[in-house]
Amino acid sequence: MDLLRALFKTFLTILATLVLYSCFAIGYFFLKLFGKETGRWRNLWLRQWGTWICRILSIKVHMEGKPPEPPFFLVSNHLSYVDIMVYFKLLDTSFVAKSEIKQWPVIGYMAKTLEVIFIDRTRRSDVTRVNHEVARQIDDHKGVVLFPEGTTSSGDDILPFKASILEHPASGNMPVHYACISYETGPSDQPARESVCWWGDSPFGAHFLNFAKNRSVDAHVCFGETCISNSDRKELALDLYEKVSLLQKKMDQVDKVNQKVVEE
Repeated sequence: MDLLRALFKTFLTILATLVLYSCFAIGYFFLKLFGKETGRWRNLWLRQWGTWICRILSIKVHMEGKPPEPPFFLVSNHLSYVDIMVYFKLLDTSFVAKSEIKQWPVIGYMAKTLEVIFIDRTRRSDVTRVNHEVARQIDDHKGVVLFPEGTTSSGDDILPFKASILEHPASGNMPVHYACISYETGPSDQPARESVCWWGDSPFGAHFLNFAKNRSVDAHVCFGETCISNSDRKELALDLYEKVSLLQKKMDQVDKVNQKVVEE
């Protein structure tokens, strides 16, 4: 039964993605043809995509704090490809993603046309290009979400933030927003650490199918109340790391209280 549920959700996810992207692409073509601005159109369909995919995959999003409005630069911890679905539901944004996604069938092409910024983490020199691309993309219609840990994790701890990718906000002394994301699965599902967080050597397809078996997933996003500015990128990375770590501890405490209430 779990496998059938996962296959059905996977089919609906692919179908919804293709349909929504087609709607976006048709409108985008005509807007470009007549020299019109495309940012609002892009935001509309990406928000729709995030909303529908979360619904199909039984993801309920809980938000604390106020999400930033464009233009913005936001950093977050990184647990899974699911993070992108959740943040697209909540924000008008682009992402800095690993370059391997460009090679994924269909998804890679879609991501490029939707202005996702790719970084080759095996080449240190690519950071300079990415910082320039981030500066170019932040505008009145969208911000950029960055995962400075550089990889996904199990969610047990926040990994150290890489300072090099923060060159753009540091050099311009730009205020940086921050957020923390976490997941919780239903009582009859596998723990989120194993079924939602994508870390280790599990291939994407196998992990997604396992993730889709979950009956319910609660995504918790907590946005920081303030912004952080620092012209030194290393100090900025440390400041943001501390702030996101504090948000994680705060969310963990709330989860423990809620769990205790349920048990009682």
